[in-house]
Amino acid sequence: MLYPIYTNHLSELEYKRYIRHLVLDNIGDSGQKRLKAARILFIGAGGLAACGILYLAASGLGCIGIVDNDQVAYSNLHRQILYNDEDINKLKVDVVRDRIKYINSYCCVNTYSCIIDEKNCKDIIKNYDIVIDTTDNFQSRYLISRSCYLQHKIHIYGAVQSFEGHVSVFNYKGGTSYFDLYPKKLNLHKKECDTLGVLGILTGVVGMLQATEAIKIVLGIGSILSGYLLVYNLLDTSFKTVKIIPHKNYDLIDCCYTNKLSNFSLMHQTNLSFIMSQFAIVLIDVRQPEEFQKYHLSKAINIPLKNMKSKKAMSFIRDYSVDKKIVIYCYDNLRSFVASQILYKHQIIHYRLNVQ
Repeated sequence: MLYPIYTNHLSELEYKRYIRHLVLDNIGDSGQKRLKAARILFIGAGGLAACGILYLAASGLGCIGIVDNDQVAYSNLHRQILYNDEDINKLKVDVVRDRIKYINSYCCVNTYSCIIDEKNCKDIIKNYDIVIDTTDNFQSRYLISRSCYLQHKIHIYGAVQSFEGHVSVFNYKGGTSYFDLYPKKLNLHKKECDTLGVLGILTGVVGMLQATEAIKIVLGIGSILSGYLLVYNLLDTSFKTVKIIPHKNYDLIDCCYTNKLSNFSLMHQTNLSFIMSQFAIVLIDVRQPEEFQKYHLSKAINIPLKNMKSKKAMSFIRDYSVDKKIVIYCYDNLRSFVASQILYKHQIIHYRLNVQ
């Protein structure tokens, strides 16, 4: 699939179209160009996605991806406002593509008529900046959360049931994940709105909140729902935020990471000072730069996980591993698992620091 090369250029028609954006101090010309350059993926083209897709396209978003393998059914129409009677039995992604193009011909639309799974998730998600999760089952949400974590993508979560909706933003600047909200040990089962029931208009409210968080992230404005779950109750018109407590869970990483790593040794933080006194080491913090700047271990250098595979990083680590000990770490131990797997594949002997 070919993807367009974006420019910072806004056409004369776009300046006319988005004038109400351009006069806002927090958006202006540069903000509208950021919207045009943004790439957002919707996983699921149902009720949650319907309003969000319409408004993001109308706002001038440059590229929207949609993953869904369902056909339009009559039971969808009370909440999935992208569709009408004439769309029955058509593939949802085909209908959505045409609707977006009708709203904003400048918007690039990529469609994936499939179910997100272990085989295709990585390749689809890698092409986007933000993933808006509009699925209706726990299995897909866990898969999306793990894939977004491994690829440093922002994951905007939404869910509805009966008269209540939930929204949160995961993996934002090293923030919480879906696994923190619902650890896998809870053994949750698949639940769908088709069997549980939902008031149609609720999906629009929650979907719009997801789209709003996406726009704020792209523009770099406002406070983001990272680390908090927003709970909306339609019956009493209440909004409340619940703090999400981070868990030191390992569900994000396949167990194969821990089974295959024969080229590394696990080191506890209490032993670090002794090791540093005995050997020359290179201590590598694999977190994001903003996390590193807030706090890091003495003498550590920062190579973010997303840069670990680069030729420059590999060359640096390989050169120093000849006469120094390579030690990698992060503060939840999850990213160090992934970094360790990368070094293992490159046959670089190293230590992984356990900071628990």
